[in-house]
This record gives sequence, C-alpha cells and structure tokens, in this order.
Amino acid sequence: MVEEMWFILVNLPFTCYYWSLYASSRVQDMLKELVQEKKVKLAQHAATPHQDLIMCFLSKHNEENEQVVTDKEILHITLVMIARHDTSSVLITFVLRLLYKNPTIYKAVPEEEIAKSKTSGESLTWADLARMKLALRDIDYCGYLNPKGWQVFWASNMTHKDESIFPEPSEFDPARFKNQKSIQPYGFILFGGGPRVCPGSEFARIETLVPIHYLVTKYYRDPLPVPTQGLLLWIVPKIQE
Repeated sequence: MVEEMWFILVNLPFTCYYWSLYASSRVQDMLKELVQEKKVKLAQHAATPHQDLIMCFLSKHNEENEQVVTDKEILHITLVMIARHDTSSVLITFVLRLLYKNPTIYKAVPEEEIAKSKTSGESLTWADLARMKLALRDIDYCGYLNPKGWQVFWASNMTHKDESIFPEPSEFDPARFKNQKSIQPYGFILFGGGPRVCPGSEFARIETLVPIHYLVTKYYRDPLPVPTQGLLLWIVPKIQE
C-alpha cells in the first residue's frame, strides 16, 4: 500500500500502483468485517466504547442517536496504520543508531530508566518531520513574500537545528529536553503545535519509549565479530556408511 506513493499512478496490470490498489482493497475488506464485528459487540455490550480506536468511533452518536463517524470514514484508519508504522519505526531506528554512536549517552539511558522505576520523571522524545501549512495572510519573511492561500512547506528540521533555540543542534543530546519549559514555544515541533498538534503524539511517544526501554535494559551488543551476511553455507551431518 505504501509503495505506490512513490511511483507513477498508472493503473495497469503488474504495475506497483495496480498491486497497491489490490492490497488496499484487501485491507478495506478486512476492516469492513472488523467494523461489523465490533458493532455487534457494542450492541451486545460485550465491549467498551474506549476499548480501541474503532470502538470509540462507532460509539459516537449525535442527539438523534445517529452514528457521527460513518463506516466509510472509519475505514480511513488505514492512514493511521501507515503513519504509526513509518514514523515510529524510523524514529526507533535512528535512536538506536545514535545511542550506538554515543556510548556515553547510551550508558546514561539505562541509569535513567532505573531511576524512573523508583521515581516519576519526564520522558524523552526525539523526532523530525515536516508539515504542509496554508498561509492565512500575506507573510513577508526575510524579504520573501508568501501570498495568502499559498502552501508553505515548513521543514521542521531547520527549526530544530536553529542554534538560537538549541545550542549545538547537530549533537545528540537528549538531556536538552529534561527541562521542557526552557524550550521556546513552537521550538520543538515534532508533532506540530497549537490547535493542530498531532492527536497521536502521546501514543507515538509511548510506542517508541517502550521498545527503547527494553532494548537498553535487557540487551547488549555482542563484541565478537560476526559475518555481515550470516554464515553462507549449510552444515549437515556426515552419512555413516
């Protein structure tokens, strides 16, 4: 489903776009069945409205007791699935890479995790993304005019690398987030900001920190050299005559 986003949208057999539409259709059919199953459970009071996201959508009704979120709109949950997987998996990958390249910080993370198990404290997050914005009025920025109605591409990594906001921004320093009040408003915009902040920010934070917690507290790097492509041979017992 995701691959078609990067290819020409030509719906011909054996093209990436064709197979992407096929995969999307299969997922939609699966979700339709899932939605119907959850409707039955809600009607039979065999599940709670807050059990999961689909249940929450199905339980929303207006004053006429009509379902507020339609089944068709609920099926768009595939966007949530894609966004949740890609953003979190990439984030975890880069966190592991940076922890590996910064042994001092890596050593401090397990110590912090142990401290958190004894006392409450703030969690750390790292991310980088960009969002499309619509100019609500003419904006003159550093001599460049962005007319009202134009789409403005805000590259958040440029904000995150602003030395006036984060000293030595290229350094991997999770400690800079310990005091959240020291960060300027709209200075750290990994999930946007203001009324348009991503509603899944807390979920993404927990989803990222849970595997990082277990990786840094329960696993270690084997110092012995290993083949990068694995053992490229089969070992079988000799046939005894």
